[in-house]
Amino acid sequence: MRAIVVDDEPKIRNGLCGLVEGLEGWTVAGSFEDAPAAMEYLRKGQADVIITDIKMPRMSGLDLIYKIREVNTEVDVVIVSGYTNFSYAQRAIELGVTRYLTKPTNPMELIDTLRQIEKKLGRSAGKGPDRAGQPDRDRQPGNQLIVKAQEYIASNYSRKITLKDMADELYISPNYLCELFKRHTNKNLTDYISAYRIDRAKELLMDIRYRVNDVAYMVGFSDSQYFSNLFKKKVGMTPTEYRNKR
Repeated sequence: MRAIVVDDEPKIRNGLCGLVEGLEGWTVAGSFEDAPAAMEYLRKGQADVIITDIKMPRMSGLDLIYKIREVNTEVDVVIVSGYTNFSYAQRAIELGVTRYLTKPTNPMELIDTLRQIEKKLGRSAGKGPDRAGQPDRDRQPGNQLIVKAQEYIASNYSRKITLKDMADELYISPNYLCELFKRHTNKNLTDYISAYRIDRAKELLMDIRYRVNDVAYMVGFSDSQYFSNLFKKKVGMTPTEYRNKR
């Protein structure tokens, strides 16, 4: 399934692209900051779904849809707009828009909308329940975002990591990041970060050049006592005991 995203706000545009790319079987065929650029692409390229804002410079999203409908009455269009004006929604209905979502958009609303379109077109990526008995659409959304979150942790565990910073990097909200991470890994995100740091600490403790305090700071803990307490809680022994045991 191919989608294009049209929005003049880079953060929102990138966030929407991330959600689409996180769905198995979906790809972003184009990402555009204004309607004319999207129209230029559509003259030669193809898309199954168009995700667009309404208020944009040069040409509005509604004008874009109108022009598209002149040549293609079948393509699905999803509007994601900060405007709840009834006249906009009414015009969107007249133009055959599949769904009108308001900002800030609930990611699951967009995901469900795309899955409904996929089902309608008969191109479902999932073929029934997975081993856990959950539909594939519940298992798949966001898995690429989880990989990116884990890569972010692996690259930044040695410094302070905040949910906001990580979410901003992935162009999603902190709450959605936590929800998504829990759903796909069955782990709390903050617990995962702590566990990752403890695992790295175990490796560093094998090098006698580093004091326990040094190791604490190297894996992102600013308080060495807190590190030691957490290490004992997770491992069952203090960092020094762990080092001496090996």
